[in-house]
Amino acid sequence: MINPSEATPALVSIVVPVFNGLPHLVGLTESILAQSHVNLEIIFSEGGGNDGSLDYLNTLTDPRITILTTPERITAAENWTKATNAATADYIKLICQDDLLTPDAVAKQLVDLTREPEAVMAIAQRDVVDTHGNVLYPKRGLTGLTDKTMDGANVIRTCYLQGTNVIGEPLAVLFKAKPLKGSMPWTDHNPLMLDLNTYQKVAPLGKVVLRHESVGGFRVSVSSWSTRLAKLQNEQTRQWQQQYALTAIPKITRAEKTRAFLGRHLQVSLRRAAYTVLKLKKSF
Repeated sequence: MINPSEATPALVSIVVPVFNGLPHLVGLTESILAQSHVNLEIIFSEGGGNDGSLDYLNTLTDPRITILTTPERITAAENWTKATNAATADYIKLICQDDLLTPDAVAKQLVDLTREPEAVMAIAQRDVVDTHGNVLYPKRGLTGLTDKTMDGANVIRTCYLQGTNVIGEPLAVLFKAKPLKGSMPWTDHNPLMLDLNTYQKVAPLGKVVLRHESVGGFRVSVSSWSTRLAKLQNEQTRQWQQQYALTAIPKITRAEKTRAFLGRHLQVSLRRAAYTVLKLKKSF
């Protein structure tokens, strides 16, 4: 009889949509290859860029790596979907090309996800880092989420009420493959809500397990944090909130609508303030 502790660790797919990802793609790749959980399927999906990312990927020799290419440029949502659908493991983590993982990110979130049979997602905090990987703001995310396990529908409702994606970028999420693939495709009709649009489909299918600890770094830049983008974020969040309110169960109350409005505008103010501080510090 096989001792469970000696059984082969679960296979986890890490999928990376790539489009003109240099130079940060190198650091991300190194952080993936440094994972303490080694039973990985690593899929890079190159989306038609022209900066040499594919040349770099072709230098990688780790046998766990698969590289998908496309003859023509595809949208971010199409590339995220292509990468996700290519995964064959029971667990999937999608991570963007600029970001980073801590060495034990996959191992810890796999424990989180497997300890709760009804869980469809494991989510965690992440650090906000600058272009050099220096931590600017540690342990960001999960605002308003205090329990270790929550109904997924309540997690999405909290996003609505807080006026922001409190789950964070995909680097902070490990999915069970079946509910994620059943929720494909990723959609970018409001591009800044690309990740939240899919979280909204997956999370209500079961439980969400939370870890109030950073599992990686979300990299910011002038292009990703700007006053122009803050305005766009406000508008696209407003559109997402309106769409969510149409189908939310239980129905959104007047008090909740007011709270959601105030939350969204607070997030815009915080984003603008953070941008100003980081610009003064020359952190970009």
